[in-house]
Amino acid sequence: MRILVTGATGFIGRTLVLRALRDERVTEVIVPVRSPDKLREQLARESATGTRKLRVIKAAAPAWELGDIGPVDRVVHCAGVLFGRTREEYFRVNVDGTLDLLRQLSGSPRTIVLSSQSAGGPTPAGHHVKTLEHPDRPLSWYGESKLHMERAVREAGHRGIFFLRAPMVLGPGDQATLPLFRMVRGKIWTKPGRELKHFSWVSSDDLADAIDAWFERGSDDLPVAHVTSPGTITDADLMLTAGKVSGKKGALLPVPQMLLKPVAFASKFIPAIGEKVPSLTADRAREIWPNRWVIDPDPFHAATGWRGQATLEDTLARTLAWFRREGLV
Repeated sequence: MRILVTGATGFIGRTLVLRALRDERVTEVIVPVRSPDKLREQLARESATGTRKLRVIKAAAPAWELGDIGPVDRVVHCAGVLFGRTREEYFRVNVDGTLDLLRQLSGSPRTIVLSSQSAGGPTPAGHHVKTLEHPDRPLSWYGESKLHMERAVREAGHRGIFFLRAPMVLGPGDQATLPLFRMVRGKIWTKPGRELKHFSWVSSDDLADAIDAWFERGSDDLPVAHVTSPGTITDADLMLTAGKVSGKKGALLPVPQMLLKPVAFASKFIPAIGEKVPSLTADRAREIWPNRWVIDPDPFHAATGWRGQATLEDTLARTLAWFRREGLV
């Protein structure tokens, strides 16, 4: 089996490549990346095995230039912009880049495109969870680009494409949680807003298992779905659990959101703010203000029989171990 994975130097893409290299069913792993040297360095640090199956192509969105790679059996498209500076950047990479990639694939490979919970927006007021039947109402340029990407692919007539709308993804290699682990080393742990914020989440291992489950048992009858690990978590759960696995104790300090909005606005003019806390850019901060981002994974469970198994404590403990190994905390 030949598999193509984009975004291999990113958190989720690298997780999938490492799995594919260990999978005896896979004969070749094709990875188009902007920096082959970066990928090889990352795989070396992970003590990756099976790299003889690896075929690295120097290519990136929005114009992939894959060359003649021949037919592949499976495609997982993870590459995209998570934290951009302009709306045009999100759309150029996430929309145009996806369309260009799909145009270059020969044959009819089973294809998963990683979309995002952001494409649908937060849980509607008065509802416990957001289902696929609720209207899509993205809040950010990122969410808009993911939703537009889904629609553009369908309008282009591509078939056999499954859009996987993942919520917050946690696990080893997730740079987005680095500020969290650094914060819990102190005595005061700040959180936005006085009320608890509730989230769905998925561990990187559960996400990889869900992707494999769709390839094995999914059908075109379900073109888009959510996946989650068990349970709903809060922002306080994240901080307290990060503190627990770090062996630290501190005091939670809710910060009024009205005080954070000027900081988010300032990130437009002071790039260092966005570089230190990417989620606090003026655009992505729009996703911070709602108190509920909980989604319904039942359609995916019904279609594939898959259910997440990870716990938040184990996932954050393994994430911390990875950060320590990398010398980041």
